Amino acid sequence: MTDDVDFSCTCGTLKGVLHDVSPETGCHLICYCQDCRAFARHMGRLGALEPGGGTPLVQVLPAKIEITDGAEHIACLRMGPKGLHRWYAACCNTPLANTVGTPKMPLAGMWRPLFARIDAFGPVTTQGFTKMALPEMGRPRKDRGLARMMGGLIKRSLSAYMSGTARKSPFFEQNGTPVTPPQVLSDTDRKAAYSE
Repeated sequence: MTDDVDFSCTCGTLKGVLHDVSPETGCHLICYCQDCRAFARHMGRLGALEPGGGTPLVQVLPAKIEITDGAEHIACLRMGPKGLHRWYAACCNTPLANTVGTPKMPLAGMWRPLFARIDAFGPVTTQGFTKMALPEMGRPRKDRGLARMMGGLIKRSLSAYMSGTARKSPFFEQNGTPVTPPQVLSDTDRKAAYSE
Protein backbone atom coordinates (compact mmCIF):
# COMPACT_ATOMS: atom_id res chain seq x y z
CA MET A 1 0.00 0.00 0.00
CA THR A 2 1.34 3.44 -0.96
CA ASP A 3 0.68 6.87 0.47
CA ASP A 4 1.05 10.54 -0.53
CA VAL A 5 3.13 12.57 1.91
CA ASP A 6 3.25 16.36 2.09
CA PHE A 7 6.48 18.30 2.50
CA SER A 8 7.51 21.93 2.85
CA CYS A 9 10.50 24.14 3.43
CA THR A 10 11.05 25.59 6.90
CA CYS A 11 9.23 28.86 6.21
CA GLY A 12 6.38 27.14 4.35
CA THR A 13 6.79 29.08 1.11
CA LEU A 14 7.74 26.03 -0.95
CA LYS A 15 5.37 23.07 -0.60
CA GLY A 16 4.85 19.80 -2.34
CA VAL A 17 3.72 16.21 -2.30
CA LEU A 18 5.71 13.02 -2.64
CA HIS A 19 3.43 10.49 -4.32
CA ASP A 20 3.19 6.71 -3.98
CA VAL A 21 5.29 6.46 -0.83
CA SER A 22 6.06 3.12 0.79
CA PRO A 23 9.16 1.33 2.08
CA GLU A 24 9.27 -0.50 -1.27
CA THR A 25 9.08 2.60 -3.51
CA GLY A 26 12.06 4.37 -1.95
CA CYS A 27 15.10 3.91 0.24
CA HIS A 28 15.23 5.43 3.72
CA LEU A 29 18.88 6.12 4.42
CA ILE A 30 21.44 8.06 6.41
CA CYS A 31 24.47 9.37 4.50
CA TYR A 32 27.60 10.19 6.50
CA CYS A 33 29.71 11.56 3.64
CA GLN A 34 31.55 14.85 4.11
CA ASP A 35 29.85 16.45 1.11
CA CYS A 36 26.33 16.00 2.51
CA ARG A 37 27.45 17.24 5.91
CA ALA A 38 29.23 20.24 4.35
CA PHE A 39 26.06 21.12 2.44
CA ALA A 40 24.02 20.97 5.66
CA ARG A 41 26.60 23.19 7.36
CA HIS A 42 26.52 25.72 4.51
CA MET A 43 22.70 25.81 4.68
CA GLY A 44 22.79 26.24 8.47
CA ARG A 45 21.11 22.85 9.06
CA LEU A 46 23.62 20.92 11.18
CA GLY A 47 21.00 20.60 13.92
CA ALA A 48 18.90 18.35 11.67
CA LEU A 49 21.64 15.74 11.25
CA GLU A 50 21.79 12.35 12.95
CA PRO A 51 24.44 11.46 15.58
CA GLY A 52 27.79 11.27 13.85
CA GLY A 53 26.79 13.94 11.35
CA GLY A 54 24.60 11.75 9.17
CA THR A 55 22.22 13.33 6.67
CA PRO A 56 18.72 11.77 6.74
CA LEU A 57 17.50 11.18 3.19
CA VAL A 58 14.79 9.35 1.27
CA GLN A 59 15.89 8.11 -2.14
CA VAL A 60 12.96 8.32 -4.58
CA LEU A 61 12.07 8.70 -8.23
CA PRO A 62 12.02 12.41 -9.23
CA ALA A 63 8.76 11.83 -11.13
CA LYS A 64 7.04 11.17 -7.79
CA ILE A 65 7.93 14.67 -6.52
CA GLU A 66 5.31 17.36 -7.13
CA ILE A 67 5.99 20.98 -6.16
CA THR A 68 2.60 22.58 -5.46
CA ASP A 69 3.70 26.04 -4.26
CA GLY A 70 6.83 28.15 -4.43
CA ALA A 71 8.62 26.45 -7.32
CA GLU A 72 10.16 29.80 -8.20
CA HIS A 73 12.26 29.51 -5.04
CA ILE A 74 14.06 26.35 -6.17
CA ALA A 75 17.81 26.96 -6.27
CA CYS A 76 20.78 24.70 -6.91
CA LEU A 77 24.25 24.49 -5.40
CA ARG A 78 27.28 22.35 -6.13
CA MET A 79 29.96 21.89 -3.50
CA GLY A 80 32.57 21.74 -6.28
CA PRO A 81 32.67 21.83 -10.11
CA LYS A 82 31.97 18.08 -10.32
CA GLY A 83 29.69 17.77 -7.31
CA LEU A 84 26.10 16.60 -7.11
CA HIS A 85 23.30 19.05 -7.84
CA ARG A 86 22.06 20.00 -4.37
CA TRP A 87 18.65 21.61 -4.61
CA TYR A 88 17.27 23.89 -1.91
CA ALA A 89 14.53 26.43 -1.22
CA ALA A 90 16.20 29.84 -1.52
CA CYS A 91 13.47 31.50 0.55
CA CYS A 92 14.86 29.97 3.76
CA ASN A 93 17.85 27.82 2.69
CA THR A 94 16.06 24.53 3.32
CA PRO A 95 17.68 21.56 1.53
CA LEU A 96 15.30 19.79 -0.86
CA ALA A 97 17.09 16.99 -2.70
CA ASN A 98 20.33 15.76 -4.23
CA THR A 99 20.50 14.65 -7.86
CA VAL A 100 23.12 14.02 -10.49
CA GLY A 101 23.44 16.65 -13.18
CA THR A 102 21.09 15.03 -15.65
CA PRO A 103 17.53 13.68 -15.55
CA LYS A 104 18.73 10.58 -17.41
CA MET A 105 19.38 8.97 -14.02
CA PRO A 106 16.00 8.95 -12.22
CA LEU A 107 17.27 9.50 -8.70
CA ALA A 108 16.59 12.10 -6.03
CA GLY A 109 17.76 11.91 -2.44
CA MET A 110 15.17 14.04 -0.64
CA TRP A 111 15.99 15.78 2.65
CA ARG A 112 13.90 13.88 5.22
CA PRO A 113 13.33 16.87 7.58
CA LEU A 114 11.09 18.33 4.84
CA PHE A 115 8.37 15.88 5.82
CA ALA A 116 6.02 16.39 8.75
CA ARG A 117 5.52 12.63 8.99
CA ILE A 118 7.98 9.91 8.05
CA ASP A 119 6.13 6.71 9.02
CA ALA A 120 5.32 5.92 5.37
CA PHE A 121 9.04 5.54 4.60
CA GLY A 122 9.49 2.69 7.05
CA PRO A 123 12.63 2.30 9.15
CA VAL A 124 16.09 3.39 8.02
CA THR A 125 17.47 0.53 5.95
CA THR A 126 20.78 1.96 4.73
CA GLN A 127 23.74 3.71 6.33
CA GLY A 128 26.53 4.77 4.00
CA PHE A 129 30.01 6.32 4.22
CA THR A 130 30.10 5.62 7.96
CA LYS A 131 33.91 5.84 7.96
CA MET A 132 33.41 9.59 7.56
CA ALA A 133 31.06 9.83 10.55
CA LEU A 134 32.04 12.25 13.29
CA PRO A 135 33.35 10.66 16.50
CA GLU A 136 30.17 11.22 18.52
CA MET A 137 28.00 9.09 20.75
CA GLY A 138 25.48 7.13 18.70
CA ARG A 139 27.42 7.13 15.45
CA PRO A 140 27.32 3.88 13.44
CA ARG A 141 30.37 1.64 13.25
CA LYS A 142 29.90 0.26 9.74
CA ASP A 143 27.90 0.62 6.55
CA ARG A 144 24.76 -1.44 6.09
CA GLY A 145 22.12 -1.97 3.43
CA LEU A 146 24.16 -0.70 0.48
CA ALA A 147 23.45 -3.73 -1.71
CA ARG A 148 19.74 -3.38 -0.97
CA MET A 149 19.90 0.32 -1.83
CA MET A 150 21.59 -0.35 -5.18
CA GLY A 151 19.15 -3.13 -6.02
CA GLY A 152 16.21 -0.87 -5.26
CA LEU A 153 17.71 1.95 -7.33
CA ILE A 154 18.14 -0.32 -10.35
CA LYS A 155 14.63 -1.73 -9.99
CA ARG A 156 13.02 1.73 -9.68
CA SER A 157 15.05 3.11 -12.58
CA LEU A 158 14.04 0.29 -14.88
CA SER A 159 10.41 0.75 -13.88
CA ALA A 160 10.63 4.48 -14.59
CA TYR A 161 12.10 3.92 -18.05
CA MET A 162 9.50 1.30 -18.87
CA SER A 163 6.67 3.67 -17.85
CA GLY A 164 8.17 6.62 -19.72
CA THR A 165 8.59 8.76 -16.58
CA ALA A 166 12.35 8.40 -16.10
CA ARG A 167 13.18 11.96 -17.18
CA LYS A 168 10.25 13.63 -15.44
CA SER A 169 11.60 15.82 -12.64
CA PRO A 170 10.74 19.10 -10.90
CA PHE A 171 14.43 19.99 -11.08
CA PHE A 172 14.99 19.71 -14.84
CA GLU A 173 13.25 21.08 -17.92
CA GLN A 174 12.00 18.71 -20.61
CA ASN A 175 15.16 19.33 -22.64
CA GLY A 176 17.30 18.20 -19.67
CA THR A 177 18.59 21.58 -18.49
CA PRO A 178 18.29 22.47 -14.79
CA VAL A 179 15.29 24.64 -13.91
CA THR A 180 17.77 27.08 -12.40
CA PRO A 181 21.52 27.35 -13.12
CA PRO A 182 23.57 25.57 -10.43
CA GLN A 183 26.00 27.75 -8.50
CA VAL A 184 29.39 26.38 -7.42
CA LEU A 185 30.63 27.30 -3.94
CA SER A 186 33.49 29.78 -3.84
CA ASP A 187 36.78 28.55 -2.42
CA THR A 188 36.17 30.55 0.77
CA ASP A 189 32.66 29.22 1.31
CA ARG A 190 33.76 25.69 0.47
CA LYS A 191 36.56 25.82 3.05
CA ALA A 192 34.07 27.01 5.68
CA ALA A 193 31.55 24.33 4.74
CA TYR A 194 34.07 21.53 5.15
CA SER A 195 35.53 22.75 8.45
CA GLU A 196 34.72 20.14 11.12
